[in-house]
Amino acid sequence: MTTSPPSEHDIHAYVDGHLDEPRRSHVERYLARDAERAEEVQAWRQGAQQLRALLAGDLASTAAPAMDPAVIRGRLGERRVRRVAIAAGFVLCLSLGAMGGWMARGMGKGAMEPMADAMQAYRLLAVDHGLGLDISTPNENDLRAWLSGRVGADVRLPDLADAGFRPMGGRLFATDQGPAAMVLYDDGNGHTVSFYVRPPGAARHLLPRGEREDGGLLANYWSSGDHNFAVVALADAAGRAAAQKIISKAI
Repeated sequence: MTTSPPSEHDIHAYVDGHLDEPRRSHVERYLARDAERAEEVQAWRQGAQQLRALLAGDLASTAAPAMDPAVIRGRLGERRVRRVAIAAGFVLCLSLGAMGGWMARGMGKGAMEPMADAMQAYRLLAVDHGLGLDISTPNENDLRAWLSGRVGADVRLPDLADAGFRPMGGRLFATDQGPAAMVLYDDGNGHTVSFYVRPPGAARHLLPRGEREDGGLLANYWSSGDHNFAVVALADAAGRAAAQKIISKAI
């Protein structure tokens, strides 16, 4: 069933982190279906993070209220938002005179849990069934070609046939670090596991080998070469066993 797009008010509230969970999920499902809109909103979020990092620092006492990201977006047309946000951030950086320190502060304050985007992608696709697959096929050669063309030719798709899992298809997602892809596997008994990959971003934020749980989901994550990876499953006995099967093949 096709849902109506979120309002512009909700889009801007999402950028500013002011939405409750139901409306935030609605916006994220909408953005996952519209890559062009997702890219635009991503640019808004990055501009907002940069400006707020500056306004929270040494310039907080002198910065004009009109430089608030929400005010900028409300005042300017959508086509001009990205240019103005970048220009405003550049001017403020010059005023601060310490771009390196500003970037470090902004990253520290905006840090997310490792591979939170991978867990949200699994939740949207495999748990809530709010999204469909961009490519739906068990043919691994087709999926390898699809994955290679979107996130890099050096990414290897795990072969899990001997572990009882076959791929169902894949979905492309937009993230702050760049395009991400998720391949969903199924064992025929209702157990699904995802293999998720994205670049580490301009800051090359590579991940140590780790594991965490959140909202009933289990994520195992690591970095290899020029990519960050995650395997996500339900945080139950079957999910843990399935994830370990994938990890033993993928790492």
